[in-house]
Order: sequence, then C-alpha cells, then structure tokens
Amino acid sequence: MTTPAAAEGGDGSGRVRLIRWSGLIPLALVVGALVIGWLLFANAIIRSTAQEALSDLLGTEVDIGRVDLRLRTAAIGVFGLEVADPHDSTRNLAQADEIALDLEALPLLQKKVVIDRVTLRALRFGVARRRPARLAAPSGYAAQTMAAVRTWAAQFTVSPLKLTPIDTIKAVVLDPSQLVTVQRATALAARADSMRGTVERGYASLRLAEALDSAQAVTTRLAGVKPATLGVAGTKKAVEDLRHAVAQVNDARARVDAYRTTLTNGVALLTSDLRQLDEARQKDYAFARGLLKLPSLQGPDIGGALFGQVSIDRIQRLMYWYSLGEKYIPAGLRPDTTSAPARRRLAGTTVRFPTTKGYPDFLLRSGELSFAVGGSLAGAYSATVTNLTSTPALVGVPTRFTARRSAPGAQLAALQVAGMMDRIHARPHDSLAVLAGGFSLPGFALPGLPLRLQPGGSTSDLRFARDGDSVDLRWTIHAGQVAWLADSTRAASLNRIEQVVMRAIAGIPDVEIVTTMTGTLKAPRLRVNSNLDDVVSARLRDVAGAEISRAEARAKAAVDRIVDEKTAPLRARVAEIQADGQKRVDDARAKLDAKRTQLEAQLKSLAGPLGGVIRLPDE
Repeated sequence: MTTPAAAEGGDGSGRVRLIRWSGLIPLALVVGALVIGWLLFANAIIRSTAQEALSDLLGTEVDIGRVDLRLRTAAIGVFGLEVADPHDSTRNLAQADEIALDLEALPLLQKKVVIDRVTLRALRFGVARRRPARLAAPSGYAAQTMAAVRTWAAQFTVSPLKLTPIDTIKAVVLDPSQLVTVQRATALAARADSMRGTVERGYASLRLAEALDSAQAVTTRLAGVKPATLGVAGTKKAVEDLRHAVAQVNDARARVDAYRTTLTNGVALLTSDLRQLDEARQKDYAFARGLLKLPSLQGPDIGGALFGQVSIDRIQRLMYWYSLGEKYIPAGLRPDTTSAPARRRLAGTTVRFPTTKGYPDFLLRSGELSFAVGGSLAGAYSATVTNLTSTPALVGVPTRFTARRSAPGAQLAALQVAGMMDRIHARPHDSLAVLAGGFSLPGFALPGLPLRLQPGGSTSDLRFARDGDSVDLRWTIHAGQVAWLADSTRAASLNRIEQVVMRAIAGIPDVEIVTTMTGTLKAPRLRVNSNLDDVVSARLRDVAGAEISRAEARAKAAVDRIVDEKTAPLRARVAEIQADGQKRVDDARAKLDAKRTQLEAQLKSLAGPLGGVIRLPDE
C-alpha cells in the first residue's frame, strides 16, 4: 500500500525530495555520452557533410583532409582541401593546405552563415591528383549545367584550315538538295502559289460586276429624263436612287483600295523573301568552296581556324562557373526550390520564398584575403570580397571582388582582378576585368598543321559585361616570345601550300589572339582574330592566289547555274502576280471612276432645278 507521502515524492519520513536522483543520473549519463560523442566525432561529421555538400555545389569531387571546429571562438579550420577540375579529372582546380574561417556565432543559431574573415595558406592551382576524381552525379544540377554548357558551346562552328594542293582542284559537283538557296526557293514557291490563290479569291470577293451592273441599270433607267417630266416626288426618288448607286460605287472603290493594299503587302513579303535568297546564295558559295577544300584567303577565317577551338574551350569553362553562379546567386527575390525529403505519401518539392525583411542564408559582408599560392604561380596575393550572399536582394548592394599581385621577375608578375555582380533586381548586371602579365600559357597544337605553339611569357586581358540577356566579352592574349615546335615526322609529307604556311607562321616572333563574344547569352556571336591572319593570308595570295580565285569562280558558277535554274521561274512568278494584280486594280479603278462620274453628272442634272431642297452628295 502506497502512503500519501510516498505518492507525493517523499522518502517516507514526511520530507519532499526536490531532485529525483534516480532519474537525474541516467540523464547525466546520456548528456555526457552525447558530449563525448560530439568531441570525438563532430569534426569527422562536419568534414563528411562539407565534402558532400561542396561536391554537389561545385559539380566535382571535393576532398577535405581534416576539419577543426572551435566552438568557443566560432571558428573553423579546414586542412588539406582539394577541389578537382570538373573539366579534367586528373588534376585539381585548386588545393589549399589550410583555410581559416572566423564566423559570427549568433546567426548560426538561425541556420545562417555570416563570415567575418577568411585566411588561406599555400593555395595552388592545376596540381596533378593522386587518383582521378569521381564524376558528378548525372542527375545533379552541376552535371546538368555541364551538359548545358557543352550544348551551348556546340553552336559555335570552327572551320578547319584547308591546305589542299591547288593542282588537285578541278571542279565541284553539287547536289541541288544540299543548297540552302534551293531549299528556301522551294518553300518560297509554295508561298507564291498560295499568294496567287489569295489574290484570285480576293479579287472575286470585290463583287465589282454587281456594283457596276447595278449602277448601269440606274443610269440606263434615268437616261434622258427631265425633272419636269418626273415632278418633284419623282425627281426626289430619282436623286435618291442615284445617291444609292454612287454609294455602292464608292464602297466598291474602297474594297478595291483595300485589295490593292493586301496585294502590295503580299508582293512586298515575297520580294523580301527573294532578297533573302541572295543572302542564302552567299552561304551556298561558302558550301561549294568548302567542297573544294580551298585554303582561305580571308584573315578572320584563318584566325578562327587556328585559335577558334582553343578559345571556345576556355570560354566554355568560364561559362560553366558563371552558370553555377546563376544558380546559387539568383537575381531578385526568386523562390528557392529544392527536393523535399522522401516520404511514402505527398513527397514533392520544398519551396522557400524569401522576404524583403530578413537575413540571407549566407553572407560575407566584407572579406580581406591574404593568401599564398604554391607551385608555378607561387607568391603572395591579396583579395577583397564585399557583400557576397546567396540572396542579393536582401542585402541591397552589389557583390564586389578584387584580387591583386605584384611580383616583378616572378612567373606571374602581375595580376589585377575586379568584378561586380548586381543581382538586386530581376535584371542582372555583371562585369569582370582580369589583367594578368608575365605568366606562361600552356602550349597547344595548331589544327591542320604539324606545329605546336609554346607561348612563353604572356599577358592576358579579359573584359566581360552582362546587361540582362546581352553579353559583351573581349579577351586579348599576347605572347611576346613564342616557340614553334614542328613535328618532323609529318613535316616531310607536306604539300607546297602547307610548307608555305608553315614557314610564314614559324617566322612570327609573337602572337596576339583577340576573341570577342557579343549578342545574347543563349545565342552569342563569336569571332577570333590574330596577328597571324594577315601574314598567312598574304603568303597564300602570293603563292596560290590566282589559282584559288579561278577555283572559287568555278565553284561560284556551279552554284549560280543550279540556283538560277530554280529561282528564275520563281522571280518571274512573283513579277507576274504583281503585274496581274496591279492590272486588275487599275482596270477596276478606271471602270468605277468612270461610272461614278456618269452618276454624279446625272445627279447634278436632276437636282439642279430643285435648288437647296435636295442637297447633293459631297464630292
């Protein structure tokens, strides 16, 4: 039997116990176990979680050697960070021996990250990995971005440098179905036939015969009648009939004018399409010329053939990181959509709607970075970052960043980076300027030639600006002391044209490549020029200009013969539609104007004796 004192927590002596030691001791053991577990495994858990999160974020394997969490000072030390290059799994994009992050403690309680200071030590780029990196998950955003960027880069076509011996070029055989002009002419012929049918139906809908016959009946019935014969009532009725006939003629004339406008617009559209056939013919000239594999005599074509693919590869890498920035630093207050946790029912998507008053999930208000880089770019660097955030609209000011290095005589003598990302509103405004000097670019082989370019000491000037969907990029690279390495095994089998180009290029002591990209972000225009363009073009003209011109003339004549055969009847058909339609309009106008003149003359003759009683229609 339980006593009242025992039921109320007493010890049987009438005293009430304030602490239940029998329950407190297990609780203390559990808390102690959690604390010990945290002390033993917290760094490992944070390291594993950070590796996974950063790998998903960057779309490449991220390895962390060790993490040191210091709760008392709200600081994190990251040691042995390696970020694999998403474009080359055998190398690291960057790796650092130590990164120290000083955080603000209070925002962490709200699941916000505010960084006060970042310190990097022994940062290196392009270091070979001990093992190839793991590929990003194909379903992840980074992998999808990589595929999208590759598709974006595939829209740029680089024509190879063709150095076929001139004496092998005899003639060109064309398939008419392959010519753009023929394809467009076939489609335009169908539209011309449709236009002819529209013109016929439009003319029939004018009902000219009905209006003319009705007016003729009135003029015939009232021919020679006098007001004295008809009387006042009869004359008034005759005037009303004449007015009605004039109105019918005027309506018919208005329909003829509308028909003429439709005809003019239709013919103008067909004429515009005919002019576009001339533009398509230029593409067919280039297509036929390509079948001959003629060496290009145009400087821009040579620059694109020699350096186009290299430039596209570098721009593709830039656009990959820029596209990731689009995802994680969105413009305006766009909702953040993520996959919801797996559930048996109602699994879906989690959408977070940011508010105009609040704190972003991540914010670096002001960071002054001083870090050392090892390897080929060894030296001390300084950088600043302000207002780097995951939700720029909440911060209200653009993100700005700079980096600088000055070390004359070093492998990278100078570096200046300045950029701005304005994502406050829905229309993004971004800019980037990078000026680097005194560094060595990696060598690469020239397409179509057994030559390899070793740039040596170089300078690079990159300017990028974006305003909404419009982009403007200009990238200039200048190498002052280049080395040309020839492949002796291939050089022995070169034809005369290839030998001339080889000698012309090998005699150039410096190289300057200018890549420009303008237009819209989805479909920009790319152009690559170099100081080799005019030199190679001039040598080709000296050696084979006359023969190349004759071959080009043969290719052009072959295109003209096929295109003229297909387009001449089409041009005649359009001219016939215009002439026939205009003749019908002129005939209809003449007949209607003559009939209206006759009706108005009869109207004046009948209404004259009645003075102001019957008002004549306005002329």
